[in-house]
Amino acid sequence: MKRITVGMFLLLLCAAHALPQTAKAPIEVPFEFVANQIIVQAKIGGKGPFNMLIDTDTDPSAIDSATAKELGLDVGAKGSVVTGGGTEKNVVYPTRLATVEVGALTARDVGAATIDLKQLSDRIGKPIHGVLGYSFLKDRIIQIDYPNLKIRFFAESPYPRISLAPNTVNTMVFPFRREDGDVIIDSVFINNEKMRATLDTGSSSSFILTPEAVAILRLDEQADESKTSNAVGYNGEYANKSGLLKSVRLGRFSLESVPATFWLPNTGHDKKTFQVNIGNAFFEDFILTFDFRGKIVVFERVD
Repeated sequence: MKRITVGMFLLLLCAAHALPQTAKAPIEVPFEFVANQIIVQAKIGGKGPFNMLIDTDTDPSAIDSATAKELGLDVGAKGSVVTGGGTEKNVVYPTRLATVEVGALTARDVGAATIDLKQLSDRIGKPIHGVLGYSFLKDRIIQIDYPNLKIRFFAESPYPRISLAPNTVNTMVFPFRREDGDVIIDSVFINNEKMRATLDTGSSSSFILTPEAVAILRLDEQADESKTSNAVGYNGEYANKSGLLKSVRLGRFSLESVPATFWLPNTGHDKKTFQVNIGNAFFEDFILTFDFRGKIVVFERVD
């Protein structure tokens, strides 16, 4: 999944992850991992629970149009065409979520956009009522423990004495920035070529290359000869190609012969501030911590 744009929308670890005794324990909630998507249960305005995705590259959050009507939300009259994958034109409208409760965590007055999520729900095979994006995640420290299917919300960083260098094979630390609604890191090497990447917890894939990256890496012929598959974004269905990357390196962690997806031109992915989209099919072997305050992300590999 991609972001929504609306005009109106670890190197030193604490031993065994122990926090100082004075630190407040994190709020921990379970999640389902369905079709490589993170789904949490949330109450909105005291009603629910509803199935909500956790997506670092959606800005702001989103609520399914039918669910918004069910909740009686006030929806703005001025719509905007959503940006993201797909060849259709999906119009979104601004609204506000008075309260969003995820476990013992309560967020108030969360900006959102109403959007038709039926195609996405059908693709996942489970009703999706909304997406918790940047308007919910901002200023938070969220840890996604993929192996144990847990999400933790920390009041303070669980890595208070962390250093950005050096990284190790099993622990990677990156500063990140937000550009155009996306979480961006630098120095991801694809086939030894340095590229910008977005860390997208709303993506079910591992590595996806933009049309720009396919051209830079001269993978056009490989893309042309590969089979076509279909995916669903905020603007409906679109076609993809598949390929094989010789190498991928993040910090000291490296992989060889890596399957990847190639986004095609004119499918909503041409004008991006990044060249590589990294998603849940790669993240699932890690504990991944996003510190949106300190703009640092920590990958801790679980063997």
